[in-house]
Amino acid sequence: MKKTIQYSVVIILSSILLIIGLKIFDKMLSKYTGLGTPLIYKYSKIYGYDLQPNQQIKRLGNNIKINNMGMRSNKDWNNNHSNSILFVGDSIPYGGSKVSNKDLFVEKTCEKITQKIKEDFICGNMSANGYGLFAINERLKFKEISNEKILVITLAGSNFIRGFNHIGNQPFWGKKIENFFPAITELIFIFIDKVRNRTKYNFGEDNIYTEKKKKYYLDLMLNFKRILKDNNKPYLIFYSPEKSEINDKERYSFFKNFMSNNFENFFDLTDEIKDKKNSIYLDHVHLNKLGHELYANIISKKIIEFMDK
Repeated sequence: MKKTIQYSVVIILSSILLIIGLKIFDKMLSKYTGLGTPLIYKYSKIYGYDLQPNQQIKRLGNNIKINNMGMRSNKDWNNNHSNSILFVGDSIPYGGSKVSNKDLFVEKTCEKITQKIKEDFICGNMSANGYGLFAINERLKFKEISNEKILVITLAGSNFIRGFNHIGNQPFWGKKIENFFPAITELIFIFIDKVRNRTKYNFGEDNIYTEKKKKYYLDLMLNFKRILKDNNKPYLIFYSPEKSEINDKERYSFFKNFMSNNFENFFDLTDEIKDKKNSIYLDHVHLNKLGHELYANIISKKIIEFMDK
């Protein structure tokens, strides 16, 4: 009986120490990485998902702000502002958690245009991780914004092969984490997502040019063209290559050739960035701070030239 009591006491004390240790670890994880307070996304049956408006978090030391319209932008969107530029794309303009809002090429482009033209510009960043051309089409078609002076779309090769991307296919949160270990919970969630390797929302890249898939791509791009025409706004389209694509220009040539031949103001950035390819990428496709600065220099000049016509 006495030993049983001793064992019970040891188990209880060990459990208490374990919980205290895990809580300390959770607090440290939250403090130094920002885990435990993820951005909140909302489901859309039309384009999959977008971000809840009016959020601000810190992740890996970087500030992430979502404005009043659910866009990753430092400034709130003002529907009465005459000098506004709307950016749309995937995780490349969105930036992820390894770049602060102030360092995104969207924000820097706006700053450079404002400095050059001497007028205040607002740039809205209506981009999100995992968006493909399907989601971009639907967001443009059903957007709540109509006063943009110029529309700027950033595309990458993988955007064309993505279909409808459900929020369940992404490591996103639809509500706050409300438990005793929020940072650990999110860390486990991220790990599980990596293991599951969520790529089911696209066709895969083993054979992306079957006749059936080509038809889908053509329909997607023609729909994109119709939506831009219906939107009736001046636009520029920038193609952002993957790092490996700089030396393999045939990889997504089907898409680039079609876009170049069918869209005005389509700019392939490959040649302009090829000499700096080893210093501007975080990984195979996303940009670091230097990459965002380079894109801002290129894109702001193109926009200013476009406005001067």
